[in-house]
Amino acid sequence: MAIESSECLTRYEGHGVLFDYPGFWELTEEVDGDDVLLTVSADGACFWALRILRECPRAEEVVTSCVEAFQEEYEDTEVQITKGTLATMPAVCRELQFYCFELLNCVTLSSVRASDMSLLAWWQGTDHELTDVRSVFEQISQSVRILSLHG
Repeated sequence: MAIESSECLTRYEGHGVLFDYPGFWELTEEVDGDDVLLTVSADGACFWALRILRECPRAEEVVTSCVEAFQEEYEDTEVQITKGTLATMPAVCRELQFYCFELLNCVTLSSVRASDMSLLAWWQGTDHELTDVRSVFEQISQSVRILSLHG
């Protein structure tokens, strides 16, 4: 389900970031103090999310904290170090797999740190859901920009 046409994309711009996502998907925005969580989802349980962290924690700390949370919740969590970018910058990346209700779940985490914020992008779904939407999640992640860096 790669996004074939820019006609179906909607641009989110706010809180110092922008990204493109399928306009027929639902976007939710949660503000917790200075931090923001933006979540994009289609039908099903899979989702893509972007957390904006104003205190600028190191990207490695952000990802490590997330990995530890998954490992506490799912003792069979497998972690793989991967490479990637977020907001056009080299990112700290991990891919996780774990079973929940006998379904294989996959999570991809990517984090970067800029002068005015740190970002954590992640997407999650079961392996069969991701067959259809993995490429869309990757496209959303690649479209993320920090406005202060790209004016």
